[in-house]
Amino acid sequence: MVKQFMPYLMPVLVMGLVFWRMRKQSQGRPLKPNRLWVRPAMLALFALLAFIHPAPITPLSLAIFVLCAAAGVGLGYLSARHQQLTLDPATGAIISKMSPVGIALFLAIFASRYIVRLVVEGGQPPGPFEHPSSSVLTYTDAALLFALGLVAAQAWEIWRRAKALLGGASKLPDSVAG
Repeated sequence: MVKQFMPYLMPVLVMGLVFWRMRKQSQGRPLKPNRLWVRPAMLALFALLAFIHPAPITPLSLAIFVLCAAAGVGLGYLSARHQQLTLDPATGAIISKMSPVGIALFLAIFASRYIVRLVVEGGQPPGPFEHPSSSVLTYTDAALLFALGLVAAQAWEIWRRAKALLGGASKLPDSVAG
């Protein structure tokens, strides 16, 4: 009986953890605009390293990569637009809060991964040494490009909005600079 629900247990636990973290982010935290480039740069490095493999890039896989990267950029921009940025006039610090719409959007993106996986696999997860398809590297690379587009677009949009919030100053205050 428990074995029957095991494929669903992990996604529920992960979604619970993500929801808890997102709820904490809705309370607000200081934003350091000068450090927003770190996550996209690290993910870009991982993506570059992931593309060093012998799988050939076909026109179909290239189209999948472009589509996933574009979807990531679009959803990253949309997610960042739903992040609330406020300037504390006393300290000059920017406080970042995720809005309820942003939390719902993030959870929907995260949940869609599990839904797509269940549909593609027909409800049956592959065995420990089976690949879900012969082109598993294409799909994992596409997911990595989606994540890179999402994180990069979020960082760019939040940086752009933070700069505008500070009045377009070329130098950020020391309390905000990172």
